[in-house]
Amino acid sequence: MESDLSLINKIKNDNDQYSLLELIDRHSGIYTSMVDKFSRGSSSLIDKNSIMEDKYYTIYSSALKFDPDKATKFSTYLANETKWKCLNLLNKIKKNKLSSIDDDSSFIEPSCDSFLSNLQEEELLDNFKRILSEQKDERLKKIIDMRYYMSNNKLTPWKKIAKELNLSIQGCINIHNKFINNIRKQINHV
Repeated sequence: MESDLSLINKIKNDNDQYSLLELIDRHSGIYTSMVDKFSRGSSSLIDKNSIMEDKYYTIYSSALKFDPDKATKFSTYLANETKWKCLNLLNKIKKNKLSSIDDDSSFIEPSCDSFLSNLQEEELLDNFKRILSEQKDERLKKIIDMRYYMSNNKLTPWKKIAKELNLSIQGCINIHNKFINNIRKQINHV
């Protein structure tokens, strides 16, 4: 049986279709298991069928990008490529689905925005500011201020906020998201 590396070299050098089919046959299970992991539960925003349609292309492009000098197996590399493909897709979907607060409006989906009067929007914004002012975590207040109010009509990058607060980027995002989720619950119960 030929090694993965031998098959990959044939794909890279000769565009060998038989080697590609063998590699796909060997590693389809890894791709499928990673897609399954990210297309169930809270990550169900991902359409499993559409991402499964990319299986052949993802395995092919992973073979072309694979660097044997990195001391990793192709199966591990493919699993990581698939994971990042799913995470990027999930983040893109979430970014498009979740409403933003950078326009000083509310946490309402844009499709619902037209149903709100200006008075309701101002009331939601006032509730947001009141709840924020009641928070004890000064880091949170700084994160919200920097993210939404410091740059004119632009979100301040997480990297800049993290550097200013001497936190990791993910730490800042976690503090932010925890607050936003809590405030959504509070506003929805009002």
